[in-house]
Amino acid sequence: MEQKLDINPIPYLTWTWLKINKDSIEVPVFAGENTGCEVQIPDGVTISSGKSIKTELPEPENAIGSQAADLITQSAAEGKIYTFERGKAGDDTKPLIIRISADQNNATHQIIHAKTGVTAKVIIVYDGGTDKSSLSGIITKVYAEDDSNIYITKVQLCGKNVNQIDNTSVVCGERAKVSLTQIELGGSHIDASFHTTLAGYQSQFTSDTAYICRGTQYLDMNQVVVHKGKKTVCNMKTDGTVKDETTKTYRGTIDLVKGCTGSKGNEIETTLLLSPKAVVKAAPIILCGEEDISAEHGSTIGKLSNEMLFYMNSRGIDQKTAEDLLTRAKITAAAANIPDEGVHEEIENWLEK
Repeated sequence: MEQKLDINPIPYLTWTWLKINKDSIEVPVFAGENTGCEVQIPDGVTISSGKSIKTELPEPENAIGSQAADLITQSAAEGKIYTFERGKAGDDTKPLIIRISADQNNATHQIIHAKTGVTAKVIIVYDGGTDKSSLSGIITKVYAEDDSNIYITKVQLCGKNVNQIDNTSVVCGERAKVSLTQIELGGSHIDASFHTTLAGYQSQFTSDTAYICRGTQYLDMNQVVVHKGKKTVCNMKTDGTVKDETTKTYRGTIDLVKGCTGSKGNEIETTLLLSPKAVVKAAPIILCGEEDISAEHGSTIGKLSNEMLFYMNSRGIDQKTAEDLLTRAKITAAAANIPDEGVHEEIENWLEK
């Protein structure tokens, strides 16, 4: 039994003929819950069951739409909460590492909660799904209390038969900082999105997304940052490569609402297009409801320039090798943010294949 879902709706509609306002997918009923497996748990982290926490922060919103969010939440029976309670971590602190296999039609609901003043590092790796078609639905809610720092990494290395819905919902308290690194490499039809609410004074959000689309892959992204607190800052970067007969859609929205005086927002999306058969759509958006703000955005789609090819050829590098080098560089640049050498090696091994 399957049902049709409208997913990743753009916050404010544009012309329907552009076919960028949303994605539509047909999904089977989730067979059960997949809470993942913790392969590394640092000190100061407690793990419990549940899908809600006690906090003065507002509830984080999702970017995938109510239909998909409700389906995933209801299908995940218990949910799992990771609470970072103590310790200001340094650069050498081990991250919490969670692995989620996409071998079944399962849903995951997880909460990352950093208490006041705590630094948290979380890496979530998705894999599996090489033998048969499967659907993986994930909702990750991130609560960053006042003066906390959270570094979230999501690495998607699924097999070619996997359809995935992955939503990260973030809310930041005063002076809280959240960094999100996303690397999308595998899968068949992937909806990868995030929604961040900068609720607190001087809160900050940074995202770095890198991807490769090959074969007949379909990648749909919906990235939203809402500035509510004063002097809030966001920087969104998305960089990837499309080739063969793939389709990639990017929606990036910075919403500066009334009252967020002194806030700054920036988003940049760059696509290396390596095939005339690939389809690339992009909608970078800035919404301004306040006067005393600063915001920039841009989206670039292009192939290797003649100047770059001439430079590469003059050093004995042919066009295909040059394309492979630049494609790989986009991924390794984002992967440099990941605080675990083992995950680095997994990404390198995937690229070698």
